[in-house]
Amino acid sequence: MRTLEAKPAKIFPVNDFIYRITLPQPFYAPNQVYLIRDEKNMLIDSGYVESLGMLALALRELGLSMNDIDILFYTHPHIDHITGGLLWNTYAKKTERWGHHLMPQDIVDYPDFINNWQRDTARILTRAFKDKQARATRIRRSNERWTKFVKRFENATTNLTHLSKPDTPSSTQNLTGKIGDRAVRLERLLKNGDTFSTGKLKWEVLETPGHNTWHLTPVETTQRFAFTGDLLIGNIPTIYDDFDGNLELYQKSLTILLDLRKKYPQMRFLPAHGEEISQPERAIKVLQKTLGILENGLLKKLVEGRKDLVQLLESAFGTKIESGGLFIAALELLEAILHKLMREGRVGSQIYEDGYEEFYLKH
Repeated sequence: MRTLEAKPAKIFPVNDFIYRITLPQPFYAPNQVYLIRDEKNMLIDSGYVESLGMLALALRELGLSMNDIDILFYTHPHIDHITGGLLWNTYAKKTERWGHHLMPQDIVDYPDFINNWQRDTARILTRAFKDKQARATRIRRSNERWTKFVKRFENATTNLTHLSKPDTPSSTQNLTGKIGDRAVRLERLLKNGDTFSTGKLKWEVLETPGHNTWHLTPVETTQRFAFTGDLLIGNIPTIYDDFDGNLELYQKSLTILLDLRKKYPQMRFLPAHGEEISQPERAIKVLQKTLGILENGLLKKLVEGRKDLVQLLESAFGTKIESGGLFIAALELLEAILHKLMREGRVGSQIYEDGYEEFYLKH
């Protein structure tokens, strides 16, 4: 996990209503949080908890305080999208938090949700490594990273009280030890097809699962913008098939975006990571093709005989990925593809007593 650096947030005006605020986070590429300035002010996602002070300062630069935000819209509950919001209500009581209608009942305790995520990481490392020492080292390092996060979330966090009120000093160095919500609390439960207005802008909600069970895509139908969260980004998103994702649903959600573009040919796609998707149809088709290439590559490699996840990973991405920050994400993606092939009856697997797993072709 990278150490976050205290850099000013970058603010980019997309148009007269929409501002993109770029926030760092230690897990992946920086987050794009979107401010909608209308009769009601709305934030789409809230970023990572330790970036909340930076987000508050960005709002101040735009002439707003945290209390001026009427709606906080969660695209999905991953760490880098929701944890700033879990602390939000400590400083800004009037903001309503909106998200998928099943999130509050499915995620009763967010730190426990993170612990389950940590356990899934340990599970896939156990499955992937035959060498028990290499496996144990990887799991220990992973656990250390997750433990640091949970401590950060549950213990000290930057005092933002002055940024939730107008005309107060802008220092963000005082640590208070306040704790955010452990539960995912929502003031409005959203379902597919729901509509709402922030004033001049009109919105429709699409349920787009696959990357995450509770993933939503808010679509603005007047100015023609779709905020794609992690469904469509500048790269292939991770799919945690054994935890909260599903490849088949993800592929269906990509088709939903293609249908949206057909309905609104001028629709612009704004992702949660990276720049605006300049050619949405092409980007989606390239992504679909890439997933197909990876799938075919796995099948060809399994023709040689039984393989584990690490061997398949090296075949697909090369050995250098094992030392990079995207190693777990790549393992999860390949496992999602393999699970899809298993559900189709084309691939089988054997899990040994120590948890190690090998995959093989079914003839």
